[in-house]
Amino acid sequence: MLNRLHRLLLTPWYWLAIVLVGLGLEGVALFYQHVLDEPPCVLCIHARVWTLCGIIAGSVGLVLFRLYWGRLIAQLGVIVSVAGLMERSYRAMQVERGTYQGVCNFDAGFPSWLPLDVWFPNVFEVWAMCGYSPNFILGLTMVEGLTYGSAVLLAIALAAFVLILRRSH
Repeated sequence: MLNRLHRLLLTPWYWLAIVLVGLGLEGVALFYQHVLDEPPCVLCIHARVWTLCGIIAGSVGLVLFRLYWGRLIAQLGVIVSVAGLMERSYRAMQVERGTYQGVCNFDAGFPSWLPLDVWFPNVFEVWAMCGYSPNFILGLTMVEGLTYGSAVLLAIALAAFVLILRRSH
């Protein structure tokens, strides 16, 4: 089984899957926002940014999958992105459940040199306060589904990283 997974890591299919999962996550978020009229909060916007980072890391892997160092760097990018996504999702779940008392406002906190909310307001602009996420699937809210799903993705990404390290050639 591990040999199969390692062989997959040496192909573009693994990296394409990362890109497609990220695009799917972004697509679902935008569907909820623009079709179902569910406005995003600042934590949702941060989750979208981490997802975008994962798409970028997967794209780097897609281009550099033949190179050991390319796979390694891209996989590190995937791990950081999924960990960031999981942290933001978990924080949103805490806010939703009332177990986190932090501040949640309308400022996404983008740096002046990367104002994603200005450049792409339909994707990265905060439209609502934190504390509510819509129902999603299997009786979960969107942030619960994203938290649990990102935990699974992080486990897969870490396993893939270990395989890349152990089988460097």
